[in-house]
Amino acid sequence: MICVAGVKIQRPPTYNIYSSIFPLRRGRGLTGLKNLGNTCYMNSILQCLSNTPQLMEFCVSDKYKNYICRRNKTNGQVIEEVAALIKELWNGQYKCVASRDLRYVVGQYQKIFRGVDQQDSHEFLTILMDWLHSDLQTLRVPRQREVISASEKAWMEFTKSQESLILHLFYGQIKSTVKCVTCTKESATYECFSNLSLELPANANLCYLNQCMDMYFSGEKIHGWNCPNCKTKRDAIKKLDISKLPPVLVIHLKRFYADPSNPGAYIKKQNYLQFPLDNLDMKPYIARAESRAVTPKTYQLYAVSNHYGTMEGGHYTAFCKSAHYGRWYKFDDQVVSPLDTSNVVSSAAYILFYTWLPPMQLSIS
Repeated sequence: MICVAGVKIQRPPTYNIYSSIFPLRRGRGLTGLKNLGNTCYMNSILQCLSNTPQLMEFCVSDKYKNYICRRNKTNGQVIEEVAALIKELWNGQYKCVASRDLRYVVGQYQKIFRGVDQQDSHEFLTILMDWLHSDLQTLRVPRQREVISASEKAWMEFTKSQESLILHLFYGQIKSTVKCVTCTKESATYECFSNLSLELPANANLCYLNQCMDMYFSGEKIHGWNCPNCKTKRDAIKKLDISKLPPVLVIHLKRFYADPSNPGAYIKKQNYLQFPLDNLDMKPYIARAESRAVTPKTYQLYAVSNHYGTMEGGHYTAFCKSAHYGRWYKFDDQVVSPLDTSNVVSSAAYILFYTWLPPMQLSIS
């Protein structure tokens, strides 16, 4: 057992949590979602979240009800609707269900999700994560010692000392260090993230995830930085490192960029990205303090949100590895079908969901 931000994290017990929750039914977690008018972007993300074992168990077991916050913007409504939907997806009774109630609630708080226009699944995921965290932000985490690091201080300022299961699962922290090339003075800031957005290499039909990681974390030269030591503008190197790894690492691939020849239009990068299904090693990209932590540094893939087509006419699906059946499935709106492992990697991959290897459970009781 290990402890992260005051939260106990332990290896799963020997019994199967799915068997204890669902002792008899079959087809669990293999229910499709109806398309309610260009809602495939929403369906894709919801299936990926539904196949996040810790979140699924938290919702299906009704544990979430003990942590709902009613003093925030969404009044706990988003987590209630997400939990209700995940229960329907996992009760094994339906071939497909409709997410009308959830769609209505998210549309009440963000108007772009109200209509029938296609939206970006990454934007939906980012907003949904913030809402879910806010809906469950009731866990008080007292400061455990008087002297804390700059990273810990930034984390506490972000959470306001009130945390959630969503925060413990999906949120990490980036350290941004700017170093003066003249006097070597360093200045560091910290920022929390629920997903990493990585650029794809230009003019490369085939690329690899570690190339995208290297581009993101390699550092860049900046000009005109106000060095606090030199008391004047200097050239500097800006370097990013991960100062806190989340148990679930979500990676967004920046496939869409503005068309320079057509204002307001976007072009999609069709790069075929090779990414590992197992043993994604994050050790090269972590800060020194995080490297000393006892948390795992390797990840395995369990879900992918895919985008096919262009910005003008596209379609989203999800590939998810069922923790219950131990195999991959394709979720294409209301249709769910087995997927061969060799087909998980494709040029349609848009958002990758990785989990700690070995998998672990979060205990917030």
